[in-house]
Amino acid sequence: MSAWGVPERREPPNDPVDERTALDDRLDFQRTTLLMKCGGLTPEQLALQSVPPSPLSLLGLVRHLSAVEAWFHAYDGQPDHLFFWDYVPDSTGGSEVVDVARAADDLASYQASVARSRAAVAGRSLDEASPGEDYTLRWIYLHMIEEYARHNGHADFLRERIDGATGE
Repeated sequence: MSAWGVPERREPPNDPVDERTALDDRLDFQRTTLLMKCGGLTPEQLALQSVPPSPLSLLGLVRHLSAVEAWFHAYDGQPDHLFFWDYVPDSTGGSEVVDVARAADDLASYQASVARSRAAVAGRSLDEASPGEDYTLRWIYLHMIEEYARHNGHADFLRERIDGATGE
């Protein structure tokens, strides 16, 4: 794999149709922002650490957010594949371990995790509690937008360190 592609990002409307549409649009904006921060970089660049000894890298963020998408996966009742944990099924070691040779797998895992999230909550009420938990789908959306925004801030600094690119 050479460099990751750069996706097009659509700005969410400032007059959304309804709450669910607004939440979906804002979350998709944040998801795409993460991929834009990674766009055009090689696996080796994606794996560069921010400030050693910290293991933080763009590829690590992609792996972490693949795992965080599992907040939505709970709604489909299927087990998580956990590929993003140390590249070993059913391992829970951590997403900060990256392997440049598997960067394409990490992108595919992220995209599959996001697709699964969308399918798992399609048509569900924002008031529906997560299975076995006391938080609602609405809370999960808000939490995920916050989670992505925080990590996209990290991604800004990582990208600037790698090649000087700044901004959204």
